[in-house]
Formats: sequence, C-alpha cells, structure tokens
Amino acid sequence: AAAAAGHAARLGRKLGRVTLRDPRARWGSCTSAGDLMFSWRLILAPDPVLDYVAAHEAAHLAHMDHSPRFWAEVAGLCPDYAEARAWLRRNGPALLRYDFSAGAGA
Repeated sequence: AAAAAGHAARLGRKLGRVTLRDPRARWGSCTSAGDLMFSWRLILAPDPVLDYVAAHEAAHLAHMDHSPRFWAEVAGLCPDYAEARAWLRRNGPALLRYDFSAGAGA
C-alpha cells in the first residue's frame, strides 16, 4: 500500500482503497475509481517485484490500458520493471502453488 501510494503521488493521482485478495489470474488490478487490489502472494516475492506491481497498478490511475503511454509511465515509476516482470513470469507459478486454505498444505 505504501509503494502504491508513493507511486500515485508521483503521478499526481489520488489512490483509492487498497485490498489484498487471492486471485489466480492476476497480481493486481485497478478500478476506474482508483481502488487497487493486490494478490497476497506478492509478499513472497522480492521487494523489487512488489514495487513493480505497485507501479504497474498505480500507472493505471493515469492510463486504464496497456498502451505505450502506460508502459512509459511504468518505466518512469520503476525503471527496472522489465527485470521484475520477468521474475514474475519465471517464478509466479511457484507462488500460485501455496494454499493456506483450511486443511490444505503448501
């Protein structure tokens, strides 16, 4: 939440509510109202990956798409985002294997 708030402030945008959930198809999302959602599994990722996802979602406060302008915004907020994005592509499936629901093991 702190990283997302910092990135939103750098963009001059207002951040809405921040929530943690357990999605299986995405690491985060941004609503048109400025609410951000992050996968709780990101806590298992390195700090630069957390920062990238926070920057990615904050950039959606300015651009609700994945246009070149959006990616330029991400790069401005998180210059090394490509490395973090690659880490998620390589290691994300392992993070999805964790299951802390009742009676389940990792």
